[in-house]
Amino acid sequence: MKLFSSQYEFLDEVGLSLVNPGFFVNGQWKGDSEVITSHSSVNNEVLGMVRSGSMTDYEEGVKACCIAAKLWMETPVTTRCKIVTEIGKALEAKLQPLSELVAHEVGKPLTKAIAEVTEVIEACNSAVQYSKQSHLVVSHCSNHVTYEEWRPYGVIAIITPFYLSCAALGQNAWLALVTGNCVIWKGSEESPLVTIAITKLIAGVLEKNNLTGSIFTSFAGASGLNKAIAKDTRIPLVSFTGNSQIGKAVKQVVAERIGTCLLELRRYNAITVLSDADIQLAVEIIVRDTIGTGGQGLSTCHRLFLHESIYGDVLDRLHQRYESITIGNPLEPGTELGPLSSQTTKNNFLQLINTITSQGGKILIGDSETKDTGNFLQPTIAEISLSATIVKGNWFFPVVLVFKYRLGRGIRNKQ
Repeated sequence: MKLFSSQYEFLDEVGLSLVNPGFFVNGQWKGDSEVITSHSSVNNEVLGMVRSGSMTDYEEGVKACCIAAKLWMETPVTTRCKIVTEIGKALEAKLQPLSELVAHEVGKPLTKAIAEVTEVIEACNSAVQYSKQSHLVVSHCSNHVTYEEWRPYGVIAIITPFYLSCAALGQNAWLALVTGNCVIWKGSEESPLVTIAITKLIAGVLEKNNLTGSIFTSFAGASGLNKAIAKDTRIPLVSFTGNSQIGKAVKQVVAERIGTCLLELRRYNAITVLSDADIQLAVEIIVRDTIGTGGQGLSTCHRLFLHESIYGDVLDRLHQRYESITIGNPLEPGTELGPLSSQTTKNNFLQLINTITSQGGKILIGDSETKDTGNFLQPTIAEISLSATIVKGNWFFPVVLVFKYRLGRGIRNKQ
Protein backbone atom coordinates (compact mmCIF):
# COMPACT_ATOMS: atom_id res chain seq x y z
CA MET A 1 0.00 0.00 0.00
CA LYS A 2 1.35 3.41 -0.98
CA LEU A 3 1.55 5.93 1.82
CA PHE A 4 2.64 8.96 -0.20
CA SER A 5 1.38 10.89 -3.22
CA SER A 6 2.95 10.41 -6.65
CA GLN A 7 5.15 13.45 -6.03
CA TYR A 8 6.82 11.60 -3.15
CA GLU A 9 6.74 8.01 -4.42
CA PHE A 10 10.46 7.75 -3.72
CA LEU A 11 9.64 7.66 0.01
CA ASP A 12 7.60 4.49 -0.50
CA GLU A 13 10.32 2.98 -2.66
CA VAL A 14 12.96 3.26 0.07
CA GLY A 15 10.63 1.89 2.76
CA LEU A 16 9.85 5.06 4.69
CA SER A 17 6.63 5.73 6.62
CA LEU A 18 4.85 8.86 7.79
CA VAL A 19 6.35 8.30 11.26
CA ASN A 20 9.66 6.45 11.51
CA PRO A 21 11.55 5.16 14.56
CA GLY A 22 15.04 6.64 14.35
CA PHE A 23 17.30 4.20 16.23
CA PHE A 24 18.34 0.86 14.74
CA VAL A 25 19.79 -1.02 17.71
CA ASN A 26 20.33 -4.73 18.31
CA GLY A 27 18.64 -5.50 14.99
CA GLN A 28 15.43 -3.62 15.89
CA TRP A 29 13.97 -0.20 15.17
CA LYS A 30 13.27 1.87 18.27
CA GLY A 31 12.14 5.39 19.01
CA ASP A 32 9.89 6.77 21.72
CA SER A 33 11.49 10.13 22.47
CA GLU A 34 11.88 13.46 20.65
CA VAL A 35 10.06 13.82 17.31
CA ILE A 36 11.88 15.52 14.43
CA THR A 37 9.98 16.57 11.33
CA SER A 38 11.79 16.40 8.01
CA HIS A 39 10.69 18.93 5.39
CA SER A 40 11.32 19.12 1.69
CA SER A 41 13.86 21.85 0.98
CA VAL A 42 11.90 22.63 -2.22
CA ASN A 43 8.55 23.64 -0.73
CA ASN A 44 8.85 22.99 3.04
CA GLU A 45 6.18 20.28 2.85
CA VAL A 46 6.50 17.49 5.39
CA LEU A 47 8.36 14.44 4.06
CA GLY A 48 8.04 12.44 7.26
CA MET A 49 8.62 12.40 10.98
CA VAL A 50 11.36 10.65 12.91
CA ARG A 51 10.97 9.59 16.52
CA SER A 52 14.33 9.61 18.23
CA GLY A 53 15.42 7.01 20.76
CA SER A 54 16.59 7.40 24.34
CA MET A 55 19.96 7.05 26.02
CA THR A 56 18.78 3.63 27.17
CA ASP A 57 18.40 2.67 23.52
CA TYR A 58 21.85 4.09 22.84
CA GLU A 59 23.37 1.95 25.59
CA GLU A 60 21.60 -1.15 24.27
CA GLY A 61 22.85 -0.43 20.75
CA VAL A 62 26.50 0.06 21.71
CA LYS A 63 26.48 -3.00 24.00
CA ALA A 64 25.00 -5.22 21.27
CA CYS A 65 27.44 -3.80 18.71
CA CYS A 66 30.41 -4.66 20.94
CA ILE A 67 29.18 -8.24 21.32
CA ALA A 68 28.65 -8.55 17.57
CA ALA A 69 32.16 -7.20 16.92
CA LYS A 70 33.72 -10.26 18.56
CA LEU A 71 31.94 -12.50 16.06
CA TRP A 72 32.27 -10.23 13.03
CA MET A 73 36.06 -9.89 13.29
CA GLU A 74 36.31 -13.71 13.27
CA THR A 75 34.08 -13.96 10.19
CA PRO A 76 36.10 -14.88 7.08
CA VAL A 77 37.08 -11.85 5.02
CA THR A 78 35.44 -13.45 1.98
CA THR A 79 32.11 -13.40 3.80
CA ARG A 80 32.60 -9.81 4.89
CA CYS A 81 33.40 -8.82 1.31
CA LYS A 82 30.28 -10.63 0.11
CA ILE A 83 28.13 -8.61 2.53
CA VAL A 84 29.64 -5.29 1.45
CA THR A 85 29.19 -6.25 -2.22
CA GLU A 86 25.52 -7.03 -1.58
CA ILE A 87 25.09 -3.71 0.25
CA GLY A 88 26.43 -1.98 -2.87
CA LYS A 89 23.95 -3.86 -5.05
CA ALA A 90 21.08 -3.01 -2.71
CA LEU A 91 22.00 0.68 -2.88
CA GLU A 92 22.35 0.52 -6.66
CA ALA A 93 18.87 -0.99 -6.98
CA LYS A 94 17.49 2.08 -5.17
CA LEU A 95 19.77 4.66 -6.78
CA GLN A 96 16.99 6.84 -8.21
CA PRO A 97 14.66 7.02 -5.17
CA LEU A 98 17.59 7.48 -2.80
CA SER A 99 18.91 10.31 -4.95
CA GLU A 100 15.49 11.98 -5.01
CA LEU A 101 15.37 11.73 -1.21
CA VAL A 102 18.80 13.37 -0.93
CA ALA A 103 17.70 16.10 -3.36
CA HIS A 104 14.57 16.89 -1.34
CA GLU A 105 15.99 16.60 2.17
CA VAL A 106 19.40 18.22 1.52
CA GLY A 107 18.58 20.50 -1.43
CA LYS A 108 21.16 19.22 -3.92
CA PRO A 109 20.39 19.24 -7.64
CA LEU A 110 19.36 15.72 -8.66
CA THR A 111 22.47 15.20 -10.79
CA LYS A 112 24.69 15.90 -7.77
CA ALA A 113 22.52 13.74 -5.51
CA ILE A 114 22.87 10.86 -7.98
CA ALA A 115 26.63 11.44 -8.02
CA GLU A 116 26.76 11.26 -4.21
CA VAL A 117 24.80 8.02 -3.97
CA THR A 118 26.88 6.57 -6.82
CA GLU A 119 30.02 7.45 -4.87
CA VAL A 120 28.70 5.43 -1.93
CA ILE A 121 28.04 2.46 -4.22
CA GLU A 122 31.49 2.66 -5.79
CA ALA A 123 33.04 2.83 -2.33
CA CYS A 124 31.65 -0.66 -1.68
CA ASN A 125 33.56 -2.00 -4.68
CA SER A 126 36.71 -0.11 -3.68
CA ALA A 127 36.62 -1.55 -0.15
CA VAL A 128 36.28 -5.08 -1.48
CA GLN A 129 39.16 -4.59 -3.92
CA TYR A 130 41.30 -3.06 -1.17
CA SER A 131 40.84 -6.17 0.96
CA LYS A 132 42.38 -8.27 -1.82
CA GLN A 133 45.69 -6.41 -1.79
CA SER A 134 48.76 -8.36 -0.79
CA HIS A 135 49.85 -8.11 2.82
CA LEU A 136 53.47 -8.86 1.94
CA VAL A 137 55.74 -5.86 2.42
CA VAL A 138 59.12 -5.49 0.72
CA SER A 139 61.92 -5.94 3.23
CA HIS A 140 65.36 -4.32 3.11
CA CYS A 141 66.92 -7.47 4.56
CA SER A 142 68.09 -10.33 2.35
CA ASN A 143 66.13 -13.61 2.47
CA HIS A 144 63.48 -11.85 4.52
CA VAL A 145 59.78 -11.10 3.98
CA THR A 146 57.56 -8.92 6.15
CA TYR A 147 53.91 -9.86 6.56
CA GLU A 148 51.45 -7.12 7.47
CA GLU A 149 48.17 -8.03 9.16
CA TRP A 150 45.37 -5.51 9.63
CA ARG A 151 43.71 -5.88 13.01
CA PRO A 152 40.18 -4.52 13.47
CA TYR A 153 39.43 -1.98 16.17
CA GLY A 154 36.18 -3.74 17.01
CA VAL A 155 33.62 -0.93 16.91
CA ILE A 156 33.96 2.38 15.10
CA ALA A 157 31.56 5.33 15.08
CA ILE A 158 30.90 7.52 12.05
CA ILE A 159 29.36 10.98 12.53
CA THR A 160 28.19 12.56 9.28
CA PRO A 161 26.88 16.02 8.25
CA PHE A 162 23.72 16.80 6.28
CA TYR A 163 25.52 18.02 3.14
CA LEU A 164 27.33 14.68 2.82
CA SER A 165 24.38 12.76 4.21
CA CYS A 166 25.50 9.43 2.73
CA ALA A 167 28.87 10.06 1.03
CA ALA A 168 30.71 10.50 4.33
CA LEU A 169 29.32 7.15 5.45
CA GLY A 170 30.57 5.38 2.34
CA GLN A 171 34.05 6.81 2.75
CA ASN A 172 34.36 5.01 6.09
CA ALA A 173 31.81 2.26 6.70
CA TRP A 174 32.47 -0.25 3.94
CA LEU A 175 36.22 -0.40 4.54
CA ALA A 176 35.51 -0.74 8.25
CA LEU A 177 33.14 -3.67 7.66
CA VAL A 178 35.51 -5.43 5.26
CA THR A 179 38.35 -5.25 7.78
CA GLY A 180 36.23 -6.76 10.56
CA ASN A 181 34.80 -3.76 12.39
CA CYS A 182 31.20 -3.19 13.41
CA VAL A 183 29.81 0.26 12.63
CA ILE A 184 27.81 2.82 14.60
CA TRP A 185 26.41 5.57 12.38
CA LYS A 186 25.19 8.84 13.80
CA GLY A 187 23.54 10.72 10.94
CA SER A 188 22.71 14.42 10.87
CA GLU A 189 19.51 15.70 12.47
CA GLU A 190 18.90 17.62 9.23
CA SER A 191 18.81 14.52 7.03
CA PRO A 192 17.30 11.78 9.24
CA LEU A 193 15.29 10.14 6.47
CA VAL A 194 18.44 9.52 4.41
CA THR A 195 20.00 7.83 7.45
CA ILE A 196 16.95 5.61 7.98
CA ALA A 197 16.55 4.70 4.30
CA ILE A 198 20.17 3.57 3.91
CA THR A 199 20.11 1.71 7.23
CA LYS A 200 17.01 -0.21 6.11
CA LEU A 201 18.86 -1.41 3.01
CA ILE A 202 21.89 -2.49 5.04
CA ALA A 203 19.68 -4.22 7.63
CA GLY A 204 17.93 -6.09 4.83
CA VAL A 205 21.24 -7.46 3.54
CA LEU A 206 22.30 -8.60 7.02
CA GLU A 207 18.95 -10.28 7.65
CA LYS A 208 19.00 -12.06 4.27
CA ASN A 209 22.38 -13.54 5.20
CA ASN A 210 21.23 -14.59 8.69
CA LEU A 211 23.58 -12.14 10.36
CA THR A 212 22.84 -10.08 13.45
CA GLY A 213 21.69 -6.53 12.77
CA SER A 214 24.02 -5.37 15.55
CA ILE A 215 26.86 -5.39 13.03
CA PHE A 216 25.48 -2.05 11.84
CA THR A 217 23.85 0.30 14.36
CA SER A 218 22.47 3.72 13.47
CA PHE A 219 21.02 6.74 15.23
CA ALA A 220 18.89 9.13 13.17
CA GLY A 221 17.30 12.34 14.37
CA ALA A 222 19.20 12.29 17.65
CA SER A 223 20.60 15.51 19.06
CA GLY A 224 23.34 15.50 21.66
CA LEU A 225 24.81 12.10 20.81
CA ASN A 226 28.12 13.46 19.48
CA LYS A 227 29.49 13.98 22.97
CA ALA A 228 28.21 10.62 24.22
CA ILE A 229 29.94 8.84 21.32
CA ALA A 230 33.14 10.83 21.78
CA LYS A 231 33.28 9.94 25.49
CA ASP A 232 32.40 6.27 25.03
CA THR A 233 35.48 4.14 25.76
CA ARG A 234 33.84 1.15 24.05
CA ILE A 235 34.31 2.95 20.72
CA PRO A 236 38.07 3.06 20.06
CA LEU A 237 37.79 5.01 16.81
CA VAL A 238 35.49 7.92 15.96
CA SER A 239 35.26 9.37 12.45
CA PHE A 240 33.81 12.88 12.26
CA THR A 241 32.99 14.92 9.15
CA GLY A 242 31.68 18.46 9.45
CA ASN A 243 32.11 21.79 11.18
CA SER A 244 35.65 22.60 12.36
CA GLN A 245 34.59 23.82 15.80
CA ILE A 246 32.51 20.74 16.55
CA GLY A 247 35.25 18.52 15.13
CA LYS A 248 37.81 20.10 17.43
CA ALA A 249 35.54 19.46 20.43
CA VAL A 250 35.02 15.82 19.42
CA LYS A 251 38.77 15.37 18.95
CA GLN A 252 39.54 16.75 22.41
CA VAL A 253 37.05 14.45 24.13
CA VAL A 254 38.24 11.37 22.23
CA ALA A 255 41.89 12.26 22.98
CA GLU A 256 41.17 12.52 26.71
CA ARG A 257 40.33 8.80 26.74
CA ILE A 258 43.29 7.95 24.46
CA GLY A 259 40.99 7.08 21.56
CA THR A 260 41.60 7.52 17.84
CA CYS A 261 39.82 10.21 15.85
CA LEU A 262 39.56 10.72 12.09
CA LEU A 263 38.55 14.23 11.10
CA GLU A 264 37.41 15.67 7.79
CA LEU A 265 36.63 19.27 8.60
CA ARG A 266 35.31 22.32 6.85
CA ARG A 267 38.18 24.38 5.43
CA TYR A 268 38.58 28.11 4.92
CA ASN A 269 39.11 27.76 1.19
CA ALA A 270 40.08 30.70 -1.00
CA ILE A 271 40.81 31.38 -4.65
CA THR A 272 43.49 33.87 -5.70
CA VAL A 273 43.31 35.31 -9.21
CA LEU A 274 46.57 36.78 -10.51
CA SER A 275 46.89 39.76 -12.83
CA ASP A 276 47.78 37.65 -15.87
CA ALA A 277 45.07 35.03 -15.38
CA ASP A 278 42.61 33.92 -18.06
CA ILE A 279 39.67 35.85 -16.64
CA GLN A 280 36.88 33.86 -18.30
CA LEU A 281 38.41 30.59 -17.13
CA ALA A 282 38.85 32.04 -13.65
CA VAL A 283 35.19 33.08 -13.54
CA GLU A 284 34.00 29.58 -14.46
CA ILE A 285 36.25 28.04 -11.81
CA ILE A 286 34.98 30.49 -9.19
CA VAL A 287 31.35 29.71 -10.07
CA ARG A 288 32.02 25.98 -9.96
CA ASP A 289 33.71 26.17 -6.55
CA THR A 290 31.18 28.54 -4.99
CA ILE A 291 27.92 27.31 -6.52
CA GLY A 292 28.74 23.71 -7.40
CA THR A 293 27.98 22.38 -3.91
CA GLY A 294 25.33 24.97 -3.12
CA GLY A 295 27.84 26.58 -0.79
CA GLN A 296 27.42 23.64 1.56
CA GLY A 297 30.40 21.42 0.73
CA LEU A 298 33.60 20.88 2.70
CA SER A 299 35.76 22.40 -0.03
CA THR A 300 33.46 25.24 -1.12
CA CYS A 301 35.25 28.51 -1.81
CA HIS A 302 34.11 31.34 0.47
CA ARG A 303 36.97 33.81 0.00
CA LEU A 304 38.17 35.40 -3.21
CA PHE A 305 41.39 37.41 -3.69
CA LEU A 306 41.55 39.47 -6.90
CA HIS A 307 44.50 41.49 -8.16
CA GLU A 308 43.61 45.18 -8.35
CA SER A 309 44.28 45.34 -12.11
CA ILE A 310 41.53 42.81 -12.88
CA TYR A 311 39.27 43.37 -9.88
CA GLY A 312 36.49 45.22 -11.70
CA ASP A 313 36.58 43.01 -14.79
CA VAL A 314 36.28 39.78 -12.79
CA LEU A 315 33.40 41.12 -10.71
CA ASP A 316 31.54 42.34 -13.80
CA ARG A 317 31.79 38.93 -15.41
CA LEU A 318 30.85 37.19 -12.17
CA HIS A 319 27.79 39.40 -11.95
CA GLN A 320 26.72 38.36 -15.44
CA ARG A 321 27.37 34.69 -14.70
CA TYR A 322 25.55 34.78 -11.37
CA GLU A 323 22.51 36.33 -13.03
CA SER A 324 22.39 33.43 -15.50
CA ILE A 325 22.50 30.71 -12.80
CA THR A 326 19.37 28.55 -12.85
CA ILE A 327 17.94 28.47 -9.33
CA GLY A 328 15.05 26.09 -8.74
CA ASN A 329 13.70 22.66 -7.94
CA PRO A 330 16.70 20.33 -7.57
CA LEU A 331 14.78 17.54 -9.31
CA GLU A 332 14.29 19.53 -12.51
CA PRO A 333 16.88 19.16 -15.32
CA GLY A 334 19.18 22.12 -15.76
CA THR A 335 19.02 23.33 -12.15
CA GLU A 336 22.41 24.66 -11.09
CA LEU A 337 21.54 25.78 -7.56
CA GLY A 338 18.91 24.19 -5.39
CA PRO A 339 17.56 25.36 -2.04
CA LEU A 340 19.23 25.21 1.33
CA SER A 341 18.41 22.20 3.46
CA SER A 342 15.98 23.81 5.91
CA GLN A 343 14.18 26.96 6.97
CA THR A 344 16.62 27.26 9.87
CA THR A 345 19.58 27.22 7.48
CA LYS A 346 17.85 29.85 5.35
CA ASN A 347 17.38 32.08 8.39
CA ASN A 348 21.05 31.61 9.26
CA PHE A 349 21.94 32.79 5.76
CA LEU A 350 19.94 36.00 6.22
CA GLN A 351 21.62 36.49 9.61
CA LEU A 352 25.05 36.08 7.98
CA ILE A 353 24.18 38.81 5.45
CA ASN A 354 23.20 41.13 8.31
CA THR A 355 26.48 40.35 10.09
CA ILE A 356 28.52 41.14 6.96
CA THR A 357 26.82 44.51 6.45
CA SER A 358 27.01 45.39 10.16
CA GLN A 359 30.80 44.88 10.03
CA GLY A 360 31.19 47.29 7.14
CA GLY A 361 30.72 44.85 4.28
CA LYS A 362 29.11 45.83 0.99
CA ILE A 363 26.89 43.41 -0.92
CA LEU A 364 27.96 43.41 -4.57
CA ILE A 365 25.90 40.52 -5.92
CA GLY A 366 22.82 38.75 -4.56
CA ASP A 367 21.94 38.70 -0.83
CA SER A 368 18.24 37.85 -0.71
CA GLU A 369 15.57 35.19 -0.98
CA THR A 370 14.23 34.30 -4.42
CA LYS A 371 10.93 32.54 -3.80
CA ASP A 372 8.10 32.61 -1.27
CA THR A 373 8.14 28.82 -0.76
CA GLY A 374 11.12 26.58 -0.25
CA ASN A 375 14.54 27.52 1.04
CA PHE A 376 15.80 29.32 -2.04
CA LEU A 377 18.22 32.23 -2.03
CA GLN A 378 20.46 34.22 -4.32
CA PRO A 379 24.19 33.37 -4.30
CA THR A 380 26.01 36.32 -2.81
CA ILE A 381 29.35 38.09 -3.20
CA ALA A 382 30.32 40.75 -0.65
CA GLU A 383 33.27 43.12 -0.33
CA ILE A 384 34.66 43.54 3.16
CA SER A 385 37.84 44.46 5.04
CA LEU A 386 40.26 41.66 5.92
CA SER A 387 40.19 42.88 9.50
CA ALA A 388 36.46 42.15 9.91
CA THR A 389 35.68 39.37 12.38
CA ILE A 390 33.38 37.54 9.97
CA VAL A 391 36.30 36.88 7.60
CA LYS A 392 37.38 34.09 9.94
CA GLY A 393 33.85 32.71 10.12
CA ASN A 394 32.61 29.34 8.90
CA TRP A 395 29.29 29.03 7.05
CA PHE A 396 27.38 26.69 4.78
CA PHE A 397 25.87 29.00 2.18
CA PRO A 398 26.89 30.24 -1.29
CA VAL A 399 28.31 33.46 0.17
CA VAL A 400 31.74 34.67 -0.98
CA LEU A 401 33.83 37.45 0.52
CA VAL A 402 36.00 39.26 -2.04
CA PHE A 403 39.24 41.16 -1.40
CA LYS A 404 41.43 43.35 -3.58
CA TYR A 405 45.19 42.91 -3.36
CA ARG A 406 48.09 44.86 -4.85
CA LEU A 407 51.19 42.72 -4.31
CA GLY A 408 51.61 38.96 -4.18
CA ARG A 409 53.43 39.00 -0.88
CA GLY A 410 51.37 37.97 2.09
CA ILE A 411 48.43 36.62 0.11
CA ARG A 412 49.07 33.03 1.17
CA ASN A 413 49.03 33.98 4.83
CA LYS A 414 45.81 35.91 4.40
CA GLN A 415 44.12 32.89 2.87
